[in-house]
Amino acid sequence: MTVPAIFFISERMKVLFVYLAKRTDNLKLMSPAPLTHPLLAAYTPPDIDVSILDEAFETIDYDRDVDLVATTFVLPLAPRAYKLAREFRKRGKTVVCGGPHATLLPHETAEYFDSVVIGQGDLTWPQLLEDFKKGRLRKFYWNHQDVDLENIPCPRRDLLNPKGYSILNTFQATRGCPYKCTYCTTHTIYPKFLTPPVKKVIQEIEQIDGGPLHRRMLLFWDDNLIGNPLWAKKLFQEMMPLRKKWVAQLTFSITDDKELVRLAAKSGCVGLFFGLESFNSLSLKNCNKKHNRVESYKEGIKLLHDHGISAYAGMMFGFDDDHQNIFEITLEKAIELGIDNIGPKILVPYPNLPLFQKLIKENRIIHTDWSKYNGNHAVFHPRHMTAAQLENGLHWFNRAFHAYGSIAKRLWKSKAAPWFTLPINLSKRKAIYAEAALQS
Repeated sequence: MTVPAIFFISERMKVLFVYLAKRTDNLKLMSPAPLTHPLLAAYTPPDIDVSILDEAFETIDYDRDVDLVATTFVLPLAPRAYKLAREFRKRGKTVVCGGPHATLLPHETAEYFDSVVIGQGDLTWPQLLEDFKKGRLRKFYWNHQDVDLENIPCPRRDLLNPKGYSILNTFQATRGCPYKCTYCTTHTIYPKFLTPPVKKVIQEIEQIDGGPLHRRMLLFWDDNLIGNPLWAKKLFQEMMPLRKKWVAQLTFSITDDKELVRLAAKSGCVGLFFGLESFNSLSLKNCNKKHNRVESYKEGIKLLHDHGISAYAGMMFGFDDDHQNIFEITLEKAIELGIDNIGPKILVPYPNLPLFQKLIKENRIIHTDWSKYNGNHAVFHPRHMTAAQLENGLHWFNRAFHAYGSIAKRLWKSKAAPWFTLPINLSKRKAIYAEAALQS
């Protein structure tokens, strides 16, 4: 589609970024500010007016006076994104998109959007804007170059509505992950693991405002903050004088390095999210998550707790080596180890990744309703149970893990940052039971 040339004479060009709703109203306690659109806004030339809307707490006005609408989204939000594109295009707006889903399925996405950005948008977004101004918008934009993390701009956090987020100070220091788990989409966006100069990260952190604790808390959106352990150690050392509290996402391999854990704690770390994924060693081996060892879980989580760091584990059910007792085993081990929080999900076979291709060959994919590819539904036939048993097992685990008795036992054993972990547990419990009430 060729977009007519647009002449901005008396009015400035207007760009609207839209975040699609993806969280429940019952779980606002952990709602950190997103970074993708603030970063793209920072790449936008100053002669263009930019605004950001988050559908989680703001209403989309499809008649809004804008020239270009942009969004990024993950797989389960694809149907919602397609509807958004249709509504804006009905009104003569140009709509473009990027993100994980667009990168996995660019040609499907292009049926609904005027233009699709594949992969990272640092270099392609400014080019897209220039092409749009000149009426030569291309259908696809694909960056083949490495991004220089030393020279990326600071995200335009000032464009976000602060009332919508519990953690405003979010960062992305590194990009990508050195590991290649078969189910993971990280490499579709970030084919290489990259680190910026530590000095740049520190300078960005120093710019944030102070205030109450929940406003001073930092969150790193990185896929694996310790992908380069030597770099991470230097970062933690440089963060110590800043006296911040922070949480991050990384791999459980941090517990293989006691010095790395010690430095993280001294720099203000109070919580870490990592993918344990399973207590089944065969499942870990067969999904290429060989850097996780079930026999090291107990000692590793104790190491974190001894340093005052809470453990938030990602767990997945539905691997080919999982039997129906995997839910009871996971609950028993989680309580025994005192895991502070767990984000339990059903394994998701993302399209065009090896896991999806394997299941297609075995005729085990049930459907391609992308809205159900959110980790709460079984979209494939498991090997040792039915799809219904897999879904029921997830719901049972969620309720049992967030029962008052489980919360008390786990947090009593952990004793790491209870001011942070207890409200999250109670908030998740409330969300689980509210959702169950709606479905009954």
